[in-house]
Amino acid sequence: MLVTVNGREQEIAAQTLHSLILSLDLDPSVVVAELNGSVIPGAEFTATTLHDGDTLELLSFVGGG
Repeated sequence: MLVTVNGREQEIAAQTLHSLILSLDLDPSVVVAELNGSVIPGAEFTATTLHDGDTLELLSFVGGG
């Protein structure tokens, strides 16, 4: 399916938000996700199904100091 991730169209095989995050080599525990303008809580990543044409913004936080 074709989705937009962080402003770039991508053809993906992932069916859920969680599987997409893993396929991008991101750690779900430090990712904030917005799907079609709505923030998705981390606890809902596994249950959130993706659809053709979805728009996602993914932010990954890292510690530092």
